[in-house]
Amino acid sequence: MTTSAEPRLIGTEPPAVRRDRMVQAYVLAALVSTTGDTVFTIGLAWTAVHLLAPGTAGLVLGIEMLPQALCTLLGGVIADRFDTRRVMMAGQLSRVAVLGVATIAWQSGLHAASVLFVVAICFGTISGLSSPAASTLARQLVRSDDLVTVSGWSQTGSRLARLLGAPLGAVVIQWGFGVSMLVDGLTFLAVAMVLLLVVRTRFRLPRTTKESVGASLRSGWDYIRQTAVARVFLVGLAALNVFVTPVFSLGVALRVSQSHWGSGWLGASEATFAAAAIVGSVAGIRWQGDHLPRRAFLVLVLQGVGLASVGLPSRVALVAGMALVGLTAGVASVWLSGSFQRIIAPSHLGRVSSVSNLGDLLLTPATVFVFGLAAGRSSVLVATVCSGLAMSVLCAVFATNRQIRTLR
Repeated sequence: MTTSAEPRLIGTEPPAVRRDRMVQAYVLAALVSTTGDTVFTIGLAWTAVHLLAPGTAGLVLGIEMLPQALCTLLGGVIADRFDTRRVMMAGQLSRVAVLGVATIAWQSGLHAASVLFVVAICFGTISGLSSPAASTLARQLVRSDDLVTVSGWSQTGSRLARLLGAPLGAVVIQWGFGVSMLVDGLTFLAVAMVLLLVVRTRFRLPRTTKESVGASLRSGWDYIRQTAVARVFLVGLAALNVFVTPVFSLGVALRVSQSHWGSGWLGASEATFAAAAIVGSVAGIRWQGDHLPRRAFLVLVLQGVGLASVGLPSRVALVAGMALVGLTAGVASVWLSGSFQRIIAPSHLGRVSSVSNLGDLLLTPATVFVFGLAAGRSSVLVATVCSGLAMSVLCAVFATNRQIRTLR
């Protein structure tokens, strides 16, 4: 099932990916958009905590995940049924419209929680419906052999955008939340223009236009149930966030706070992670070859060591641990995401991607909560060691799994 109905070439063969200006333009546009997203996220968080009570602010910052989770499976059906560029352009322009209306309301003096909630809920809905389509675009632009390289470019750009977007967002919010929304809206508009004027698909994916929505959902689940390698990949990709996110989002803050090191060490650890992840992504692009999934999971065994060391009461251990986590995450995510797009049947790529998104949306908040409970009842070190050990053991199991071991 993983090799049937391969994408069909439309027109001439694409150029070598390192000379492919169209793909490079899209990757650059995505980098700009992610920078805008980071500016918006910083502005939303700052505005929420200053305008609202802590509980309400937390709800505003987390509410986007609910409609995204509810809509992402339908988004997978849309991705496998409709033209990818049109779906993505509709998503980008919808975000522009939401931010445009919200900016006008905010600049008019409507500084209310309702504006923040509406924007977050609309963004979650749009993301759920359009993100699975975006995950299939690379499969339609480049040859299979170039998917890992393009994945590496995208992830390097995303991490660089977040690294640059955070300080930019801190500067932009000084002019008000309306300006943060305006900046983000302009970046979405830029991506829409690149999709409209520059991007042209070169490979046609099989489409499920004759199935009902319910039948298409069942077909997607049946594919995952009957295809062992797809199941292993979904669980493996979930592990990237399930064990890393709690340590990254909560464990580091707890270690810095309990050790009384000052907030600067929190920023330093996050910058270390981002820089190391960029280096790892570049290395993943440079060194490819055979058996990438198995090699990726072997690399992630080392990541468990980095996760565990974050909990040690040592500044050196914290920085070294975050560097190791970032480096291994950069390498492994490039290899796994590129391999994922090659291995999953093109006819089901959107639906399988949506299941992967849903797993992240449901599992990550739960594991952060469990991590917090473990750290509170024992210690930060115990919680990080448990996360790191679980990560290493699980990835070692994946690396020796027959389905993964035989993939070239």
